[in-house]
Amino acid sequence: MKKKRGAHRPRLPERPFLTGTWTFPFSPGVRGRTVLLAVLSFMVGVCARESLRLMASGDGRLSFLGAMFTVLTVFALVTWFAVAGACALAVVGDTANGCDRIVRWPTAVFLDWIGETFVVATAVGISVAPLVGLAWMSRQSGSTSDGGVPVGFFFLFPVVFLSLLENGALFDVVSLPTLRTFWVAPGGWGKFYLSTALLLLLAAATVVVLATPTGGSGQLWGIAAIAVVSVMSSLVWLIYFRLLGRLAWFCADRTAAAEDEAELKAELEAGVPEPDDED
Repeated sequence: MKKKRGAHRPRLPERPFLTGTWTFPFSPGVRGRTVLLAVLSFMVGVCARESLRLMASGDGRLSFLGAMFTVLTVFALVTWFAVAGACALAVVGDTANGCDRIVRWPTAVFLDWIGETFVVATAVGISVAPLVGLAWMSRQSGSTSDGGVPVGFFFLFPVVFLSLLENGALFDVVSLPTLRTFWVAPGGWGKFYLSTALLLLLAAATVVVLATPTGGSGQLWGIAAIAVVSVMSSLVWLIYFRLLGRLAWFCADRTAAAEDEAELKAELEAGVPEPDDED
């Protein structure tokens, strides 16, 4: 019986950027992480809000208290990024390998996964640094617009992140196999960018609508706005990296199919018959 090429690979869903992506934060095994990231994000927002309020009071004692809240804000932010980064790597890695359920979630033993967060931090830093440099040079020439930084980051980050994962080394951001997927799987990249742009636009619109005060005290609505942004950031984070994992799976599938086709073509041109594999 002839063995079909690529049969060992998991089958990609027919709609990989839609099926199991937008509802991913609410799926079993993920809901707890969604809540955890939202709570950590809420703690960051509350600490930052109190720090700014106390530092601006003008009272020496309150300013000192505000400085303490600043330290708490930094600690909460580092904690959130560490957990969020580890979750992102788990989601991308398992999704790219064809897993519907994530099995490599970070555990309570943070020493087992804390180093993985440097991958996300490195990808962010490498993606931002050249854009900030270009923005600075643009300002030196008289321009006042820095809008190219977030737009450039939007397009550059997934390339850098997947390149780091492909190469398996920090700061090794040039991955020829990853760059090749722009030619092998252009449709996947296009659908990914379209999906993530829609995700960010919907999230921004939801935050603006729900966090706009319609009454009540400023204190109450300040907390409500932080809560809305915290929940939305958790949802966006998990959905984004789920989509990125599906992109990696899509590109791997198309790359393998192209390699199989090229190998088969070479064998046919050489006159080598395809071998039969017995059951």
